[in-house]
Amino acid sequence: MNSNLTIVAILLGASLFFNVAMNYMGDNIADFENRPLPPKKLKKISTNNPLIKVDAKSRDAWTLVDFSSRKTHKVEDLENNLDKLADLDWDLGFQRTKVITNSGETHKAGGVGVMDLGPVKIDEIKKITPGPFVEDTRQWGSLRNEAISSWYNYRTRTHNIESKKSVYLVRTAEKGHMKMRILNYYCNHNESECATGMCTREEAACLTVEYVYVPPEETEFPDPVNVSKNLADPAVQVSIN
Repeated sequence: MNSNLTIVAILLGASLFFNVAMNYMGDNIADFENRPLPPKKLKKISTNNPLIKVDAKSRDAWTLVDFSSRKTHKVEDLENNLDKLADLDWDLGFQRTKVITNSGETHKAGGVGVMDLGPVKIDEIKKITPGPFVEDTRQWGSLRNEAISSWYNYRTRTHNIESKKSVYLVRTAEKGHMKMRILNYYCNHNESECATGMCTREEAACLTVEYVYVPPEETEFPDPVNVSKNLADPAVQVSIN
């Protein structure tokens, strides 16, 4: 009888320890982002679509991106500055691994919506479908968009962030559309370099986003062209304190 109780106690203790550890890592994901991934064979990605680098390193500010103009805005303490979002032109907001949109509980008049198309080939997406598009909600006190919030895999064994490379169809604030995918969470390195331990926590949260934007009234995306001249970072940044 005593041995059975001992076994039960050990199992309960192990289960409690596992749950506490998992919750801690989930709540403190940024503290584990400097762990290297083991070397593995990676699929190389090449594209002729526009790329944009998004600096989402701050834990206090959000980087808001207007993809039609490639302009970004830095907004400090966003939760207490939601009323100022109406004065900015933006589509998506980034902070570390988090992504919000100009819609729903974040900004009801924004009108942005996201549809997750899965890990498909981005150049094969030609037609713009009418939806359904997902807007922002508030869950457990935090703003989030269910369609894009799970864009990455968090490796609990290595504590690194890897993009699922899903393609998203986005209805933008000015009623245009874009297709996009997040290629990398460490944009100063190739993903293969991060697999060998060169990407530290200090280099994390610099995202490379591939996208194709079309203005309102367009119903199809154009064929990819050579856009190497457009690969620079956004040129304009505005801070909102």
